[in-house]
Amino acid sequence: SVLLAAAGGTAGLAVAAALLAALGRFAPPNLPRMDEVRLAPTPVLAAIIVSSIAVVLSGVAPALLSARGGGASLRADARSGRETRRRRLARQTLVALQLALATVLLGGAALLARSLDRLERQDTGFVSAHLSVIDFAFDGHKYKDWSDLLPVGDALVRRIRAIPGVTAATQIVAPPMLGNGVWLLRLEPDAVSATDSTRFPMMPAEFGGPAYFETFGVRIERGRAFTSDDRATSELVAIVNESAARKLWPGQDPLGKRLRIPVPAGAKSNGIVGAGGWRTVIGVAHDTHLRTLREASPMIYFPAVQSFWQGYVALRSTTPLAVLLPALATAGHDVDPTLELNAPRTMDDILATPLAQPRVDTLLMSGFGLAALLLAAIGLFGVMASLVRDLARELGIRIALGATPERVRREVLARAATIAGIGLGAGFVVALATSRLLTSLLFQVSPTDPLALGAACAVLCVVAALAAYVPARRATTIDPVQALRAE
Repeated sequence: SVLLAAAGGTAGLAVAAALLAALGRFAPPNLPRMDEVRLAPTPVLAAIIVSSIAVVLSGVAPALLSARGGGASLRADARSGRETRRRRLARQTLVALQLALATVLLGGAALLARSLDRLERQDTGFVSAHLSVIDFAFDGHKYKDWSDLLPVGDALVRRIRAIPGVTAATQIVAPPMLGNGVWLLRLEPDAVSATDSTRFPMMPAEFGGPAYFETFGVRIERGRAFTSDDRATSELVAIVNESAARKLWPGQDPLGKRLRIPVPAGAKSNGIVGAGGWRTVIGVAHDTHLRTLREASPMIYFPAVQSFWQGYVALRSTTPLAVLLPALATAGHDVDPTLELNAPRTMDDILATPLAQPRVDTLLMSGFGLAALLLAAIGLFGVMASLVRDLARELGIRIALGATPERVRREVLARAATIAGIGLGAGFVVALATSRLLTSLLFQVSPTDPLALGAACAVLCVVAALAAYVPARRATTIDPVQALRAE
């Protein structure tokens, strides 16, 4: 037992090192601290301790019990099998526990995989293909006020739009997927007094150019989008999305309504042009997941030239971003020699950040589930092979008396099905009870999702049947004469 444990532990550590190296190569690049993942002393020591306990329980303890038993094993009747009924029951119970554990882990992996699929396939409200976000760093000493940057952003977007391969471009205030905690504004609808406006929650705000909705592929459900006629000197306007409209004017048509960014007397406007002035709602946009991937955020859109800009530009192109970078840098220098291209990213790269953790969670849970499934299959195979070998004389006599191979195979498989059924049943109950621990990791999937848990059970049933089939088939090939002579 010690030799087997040592060999298995050594092989396990080697496999662990290889898998960790593979994880480092194939894990999403946006996952933090991946460079620190390694075989550290503490988990290796924990694995050695657990393996040592397993050796004591499965090897040393049975050996001591056999030594205390004296000649009891010699007096046992070989015709009834080499194992006692109690020992056989103990082994089958351990295999059932392995199957139960595999059910729990595979059920969790199936839930996470189904959640990840929902997260990747959901309607985000915008078109991520061929969309990129770039940042132009500027000289803060040159521009004394944020309003000084507005004509720079307008000229820069026109230059970028003229680049071959670029189909749309717009100013934006920040890259997507930053969460709902940035660029929040408390808005005051015109039907609410200033003293009551504090009861309205702060909402995410976005500032874009005339081609903002075209660039992101966001639908305007009612009204109109921004146009080139929405200038700094024209009427102040705004667009709300459906969620924001429901919050600000529940049960009412928001078109034509007015709102403003209240600025208390003596307070600063934080550089937002037009803050404090009333803005007319000209359109209602479709809800998007631009701030967070898991939920649609209420959003208020303002024309950049009437509000704010700080260097970010979004563009849609038929040409890969890497090919456009020299032309983009030139466009920035043509507008202002101090503008420097900074951190260009495609939308797919940006979306990889919120998807990184769910993908790794699914990968790891699936790996643990497959490992448990493999151990359970090996355990079931070993128990059934041992049972067939132990009952070779009985099976040989039954075959000699006329039992067909199909009946022998069916009865061996029935014993395996009993063990697997008990393990699957217990594991399914535990999975139902513990899957709620994964609720915070799931997206649009119930922790008791029948499809995911049913798929895990189906996989276990198939693997258990395959593991038991070989011993069952071997039972049909027993030669009665040889079995009797062996006894």
